Amino acid sequence: MRVSRQCQILRILNVVTATTVVALVASILAFLSSLIAIGWGTSLALTKERRQLLWSKEFDRLLALEELAGQLVEELAGYRATDPATLAPKLEELQNAAGRFSRHDDVRGAVLQLKNTLDRMFVAKRDHADEAQDIRSELDRDLKRLLSACDQVTRRDKLL
Repeated sequence: MRVSRQCQILRILNVVTATTVVALVASILAFLSSLIAIGWGTSLALTKERRQLLWSKEFDRLLALEELAGQLVEELAGYRATDPATLAPKLEELQNAAGRFSRHDDVRGAVLQLKNTLDRMFVAKRDHADEAQDIRSELDRDLKRLLSACDQVTRRDKLL
């Protein structure tokens, strides 16, 4: 009787030990999968945040380009006298913007076209040329082309 009781106790211990081992292995697997999920989720979140930060900077640069182009067109397309000392840095900044946006071919092309037209308008105003009116319409067309190219990059709808 004593031996059979010991055998029963050993059987119970074997069953409990096997169950404990299975539970321990399951909890270790759950722990490892949780660590992997946390690491993967963190990596995805960091990648998304980095992409959003880059996009935010690109968006700000495009808005600054639109503002600069609009200011230059308004200043040169107007009928009042222009000051070459204040225009020169702005025109050079617009020229440099073409290089900064070389990743976006449409924007770069529109910037270069607008810069060319602005330069022609500057010379026409300086020399009091008769072709200034024709160039004014080109300025409007080229500015709209630049704004459209910026809208395509930002995937924005046109604002009127």
